Amino acid sequence: MENKSLPELDKLFYEIGTYRESKEIKMLFDFIKKFPNIAPYNAMLLHIQKPGSRYVASAMEWQRRFNRTINPGARPLVILRPFGPVSFVFDLGDTTGEDPFPEKLLNPFKVKGSIKKTVFNNLLSNLMRDGILYCETEHGTSSAGFIQTNHSNTKSKMIHGKKEYLVNILYNIVVNRKHPIETKFATILHELGHLYCGHLGTPNPKWWPDRRNLNINEEEFEAESVCWLICERMGIKNPSAEYLKGYLIENQYIPNISIDTVLKAVASIESMINGSKEPRKELVHETKVMKSTHIQQTLF
Repeated sequence: MENKSLPELDKLFYEIGTYRESKEIKMLFDFIKKFPNIAPYNAMLLHIQKPGSRYVASAMEWQRRFNRTINPGARPLVILRPFGPVSFVFDLGDTTGEDPFPEKLLNPFKVKGSIKKTVFNNLLSNLMRDGILYCETEHGTSSAGFIQTNHSNTKSKMIHGKKEYLVNILYNIVVNRKHPIETKFATILHELGHLYCGHLGTPNPKWWPDRRNLNINEEEFEAESVCWLICERMGIKNPSAEYLKGYLIENQYIPNISIDTVLKAVASIESMINGSKEPRKELVHETKVMKSTHIQQTLF
């Protein structure tokens, strides 16, 4: 892969040799999981600027929420701001205040071991946004599931708010019905990791990149990393932990992965878990506006 084809972040890492060793990537991922309320990309920016950060907030937040002030001469940390250039935040160590800081905010990660059905269902309801159809079938216990491109002219309904959409199906995710909900959830995350990291190509380069030039080892490491980060940030059982731990112990260097792509995939999936998504307009065949007395149909 030529440098000019790399995202700017990966180009930087490639040129200075950062996050290539297993111990470095482990430190980065462990850092990112500590900040579940911060976008993974921003958490990585914090790690680059100040790896020892414990908790960060803007000067206004420190004053309003914690009654703390910024120390004179404290160095601000730069993060990206939605729909804007950048924001500045400060680490706990750069603040002063008399009130004790909440310990639970310093240790947000606590293994719950389970996932709420509502969270699981919310993710399923948003899969159709990218033309992904979820199916469960009975397989042997050793088979978790898979994702594949849908080559037939299939359409399926998706309801969002008061609208019902008929959406073109581009991909099928098939999951083992026999597995518990946590295993199903992790399987979906892993397969979405493959999709959003571009291992199946892309229907539109603006959605996610086409990266079918990777080998199987690189693909699996990226997909497992996506699953691991999301599970860790949610504090749920993490089947990817064993894979990553084993690999990082046995190998000094990680595969030639794109950290930029992994973190963007994590952000995309977390937005599907936590929000409500309309289908991409390019995938909508038709929509119906549902009303109390009648249904009005409009073709795109």
